[in-house]
Amino acid sequence: MKLPRVLTRALALAAIATVAACSSSSSPSSSSVPTKVGVVLDHAPVGTVSLSWSATTKTITANFNMHGFTPDTSHAVHIHHGSCANQGNVVIPFPDISAGTGGAVKASLTSSVTAPGGIPAGSYLNVHLAPSAQLGKPGSLGFTPIACADVPSGSTTSATLTMQALPQAGQHPSGAAHVSYDAATKTLTVLLTATGLAPSSVHAAHIHLGSCQTQGPVKYPLNTMTANASGSASVTTVFKKVASGPPTTGWYVNLHMGSPSQILSSGKPTLLFAPILCGNVPG
Repeated sequence: MKLPRVLTRALALAAIATVAACSSSSSPSSSSVPTKVGVVLDHAPVGTVSLSWSATTKTITANFNMHGFTPDTSHAVHIHHGSCANQGNVVIPFPDISAGTGGAVKASLTSSVTAPGGIPAGSYLNVHLAPSAQLGKPGSLGFTPIACADVPSGSTTSATLTMQALPQAGQHPSGAAHVSYDAATKTLTVLLTATGLAPSSVHAAHIHLGSCQTQGPVKYPLNTMTANASGSASVTTVFKKVASGPPTTGWYVNLHMGSPSQILSSGKPTLLFAPILCGNVPG
């Protein structure tokens, strides 16, 4: 049974609090109490898209307000028949969207073809991993949907969509990070957990500078996450000789689609660099 998003987030926060409480109660006596913060990792990319149909031009305009894409990338966008859970063929294509240097998209696109009857009934909006030129066929890496939303029934002239991960197993991950800093030993410890990953998949993870909304470079590379047969993973990374703990703002945790060896090519992000989970670290 799929839990509501609010309940899922509440359970993740409760799990973080439990880990923090256990860690605190078992900490050795010290003149310095370690700083501990919890981070809920949400799906990336996220945001909203507002659709509107023009009776004059018979076209559909899509206004994007999203973040969490790989910085400086482009992505194919379509309205398909079906739903995010039961995907069908493309019916309305749009020009590609382009993410800026921080991975955010704020843009307005007009459909590449007309829609004489308005926004199609029984349809969904899909953002793909690759741009149109690298899209490939359904089932290929480039065609992979990375954000999706069903069009509400009866929304023939306008609709505001909340873009989310697909509901299928392996495409709807969730996770949490527990970040602890001990000023006495100058030690930073990061416990990262995730569920809903593709079974046996391998993922790079980092603490980055910036935020999920405005992404920046890697600050600390975390140990590789390897999912088990059920799509769950947990890994702890310990850094020594760290001068200070998490700042008030300016750190975020990113879990990437691919493994450390897959996310870069000649120093540039590949398709598999795409963030799939992200959370800002509170100071």
